[in-house]
Amino acid sequence: MTAPQMTTETLSRTETGERATIPILDAAAVAQSSEQALAHARELLDRIAAAPLDGANAQTVLDAWDDTARVLEDAFGPISLLNSVHPDKSVRDACDGALVHESSFLTDVFQNEAFYERVKRVHPHSVAERELQKHLIEAFEDSGVSLAPEKRQRFKEISERLTELGQEFAKNIRENGERVRFTAEECRGLPQAWRDRQPRDEQGNIVVGFDYPDYVPFMMNALDEDARRRYWTANTLRGTPRNLDVLDEIVSLRKEIAELYEVPSFAHYVTKRRMVENPETVARFLDDVRSVVTEAELRDLGRLAELKAELSGVDVEDARVQRWDISFYRERLRERRYAIDQEQLRKYFPTESTVRWMLDISERLYNVRFTRADVPVWHDEVIYIDVHDAATGALIGGIYLDLYPRDGKYKHAAAWPVRGVSRRTGRKPISVLVTNFNRQGLTHDELETLLHEFGHVLHGVLSNTHYLAHAGTSVQRDFVEAPSQMYEEWASRMESLSLLRAHCADCPQIDQSLVERLKSAKKFGAGIDYGRQLLYASFDMELSNEHPGRCLEVWARMEGLTPMGHVDGTQFPGTFEHIASGYAAGYYGYMWAKVIALDLVSAFGTDLMNRETGRRFREMILSRGSEEPARDLIERFLGRPVASDAFFSHIIGS
Repeated sequence: MTAPQMTTETLSRTETGERATIPILDAAAVAQSSEQALAHARELLDRIAAAPLDGANAQTVLDAWDDTARVLEDAFGPISLLNSVHPDKSVRDACDGALVHESSFLTDVFQNEAFYERVKRVHPHSVAERELQKHLIEAFEDSGVSLAPEKRQRFKEISERLTELGQEFAKNIRENGERVRFTAEECRGLPQAWRDRQPRDEQGNIVVGFDYPDYVPFMMNALDEDARRRYWTANTLRGTPRNLDVLDEIVSLRKEIAELYEVPSFAHYVTKRRMVENPETVARFLDDVRSVVTEAELRDLGRLAELKAELSGVDVEDARVQRWDISFYRERLRERRYAIDQEQLRKYFPTESTVRWMLDISERLYNVRFTRADVPVWHDEVIYIDVHDAATGALIGGIYLDLYPRDGKYKHAAAWPVRGVSRRTGRKPISVLVTNFNRQGLTHDELETLLHEFGHVLHGVLSNTHYLAHAGTSVQRDFVEAPSQMYEEWASRMESLSLLRAHCADCPQIDQSLVERLKSAKKFGAGIDYGRQLLYASFDMELSNEHPGRCLEVWARMEGLTPMGHVDGTQFPGTFEHIASGYAAGYYGYMWAKVIALDLVSAFGTDLMNRETGRRFREMILSRGSEEPARDLIERFLGRPVASDAFFSHIIGS
């Protein structure tokens, strides 16, 4: 098979231990890479399916599938990333089409009865073989291999359509061109640096989109409530009205999948593969959260209402806190009570120095070494880093950092597991961090986001699994956030933050007093934060239940029952990309994983920079991927079952 034509070098061969890099494709190369990978993978799959059934074993089936998966990932790992970050719209559009073709091919794979029969015949001799066989059988079952022919065909049609709809939903948000205009008067309270970097129209009005460095400081600092309301409302309309129709169709198709399988709901279809095992466990968990968070949310809102009344000169009974008020008054209260000003914190956490600090603490904890290298990238601000084992010097894999906003780029923060490890073939992993940070510095909230997403990156690049299918973040969806949520804690402890001084000698000194104030300020508002997370998770499960309604009607009803109510004219479901994609019937996983994350932190005791514990975490959790069930890995690391005390104390203790 000839290599696809690309604008830069293709992937290096990693079987010899050389560096792997991401190919930077143009639109034509995306299509060619996709077509050639699918053709090659189809040939390999046909060989597996044609091999003698009586001779099916780990080598002829599981190893052969690992080789096939490698061919697919070599093409579609980069395509999935470039779909969200490439500066050229024609490339992003070409990636959309390629990913639909991949989805269709994978449905064919897991409806292939000959392949299925051979997988079932394998007698595994190792934990990795056992888990891969189990995962493959589940993939067959979940893709309709046992359905009647007409149902199987309908499942394939639904799968392809869901992929198309998910791509459209994300694209409508990513490429939204709406802008909001504000007069200089409406921008009172914003830092001068924020004002200076904003474009202006012919009338001198500031013109902003919805990138985080524009939106978040405005909502935190703009004195004009009407201006905040206007920006907040516009932010809820970024993907609408089209995305409301898209999400409604997605929900309807998911319900049809449940009907094909003759299970009560899409939630039943999904959760059987997760730690919770069924929707009833999710419901009980959300009820437990609700029993704690409602009082905490009302308490936090009461404090904000008191402050709004004071600053507005009205009676507290008349000072209703609106959704566009939350960030503003929360910051004013943090300033008063804890002397924390998020914008001033950017001086403590300059972006480039903070990234170097993050790499430093990761090196210390996990016994690795990061070395920047010059490789082809999709934008000149992207950074590439080699990852080596510090003890042996062996190359482990590579990391890309794409830190700053630009037009057409993915608007949030996320990690892409572009290339997974396979110890069997000597394959080196690649993980990519994508964020939209201010170039000058980070707030403390953004510092947590940086560490959270880098936790995902480390989970990907430090995995060391036998098979590609088990690599990195391939774990159960309701566990995948735990290692990254755990890493957020390093943003709030003196033993880690004190090391920042080595990377920014001119930065203001971080002392224990500041750290304590940061922790206290972070805790304030946990009731509001988790109240919102509870609403998101409950809404997700409602759309995945036996009788889902139209998404905006369901949202308006559910949000209307919360302490702050629903704001007419807003359309948040059209921006809720998580549940239009892989987090369907799974958004509860953020809080479920937070329970695990806070318990994992306890293993480090009073010193988060405990290298022995860090290496043990690398070996027992990060390196194992999904080679064993998540619960087994967690309990072995902790030496006991997970406890939820720290999670509920986190909510109550604010």
